[in-house]
Amino acid sequence: MENPLSPRQEPVGTPLPPAQAVQFLRTPRSVRYYREELVPREKLAELLDIGRYPQTGENSQGIRYLVVSGREKLDELNHLYCRLAREIPEDFPGYYKIQHTVHLQETYGHDALFYNSQHLILAISDESLETWRQNAQFSLTFISLLAPSLGLGTCWVGLLEFLACFHPYMEEFAEAVHLPTGTRICGCMLVGYPDVQFRRLVERDPLQIEWR
Repeated sequence: MENPLSPRQEPVGTPLPPAQAVQFLRTPRSVRYYREELVPREKLAELLDIGRYPQTGENSQGIRYLVVSGREKLDELNHLYCRLAREIPEDFPGYYKIQHTVHLQETYGHDALFYNSQHLILAISDESLETWRQNAQFSLTFISLLAPSLGLGTCWVGLLEFLACFHPYMEEFAEAVHLPTGTRICGCMLVGYPDVQFRRLVERDPLQIEWR
């Protein structure tokens, strides 16, 4: 008997063996070198579809995506970022990191924000979604985990989030990408074909646990 309010889905598969699961979870890396080749929309849609599946508080979900593609469009967003960076006060969160990014670009011509990527994923939600930040992080994490299986690389753009996700600068970014009224940018991630190959897994700080 099938509940009409909850259509039957495919059965749960057998979980990966622990070692294989750990290998999968350790594989994604932040990619900061991209090929000039554009990723087909069909492949980007396949990647973004996995972002629908992470757990969210009270199953709130509510995250959709806007993909900005092409160097010209990303350069325009980068110019906006640099212009706004000159206006922020010194007590603004991330002030020195933001200024350093602008310095690298204006002094050395290094794209320290988008790393010459061809695509920027913007996670979007309604302004009324209370868990917008957490839900976007869950969603983009799933996307970054799947990306290597599709031959893609990703990199979180936290420096852009400093301005694009928070008042008083978020409105200018929303206007630049033509967001509908009542929506907001929740997270930013680069995606593209990597121009670098990682041959080994990366190590992290030792595990720390306290027991009570």
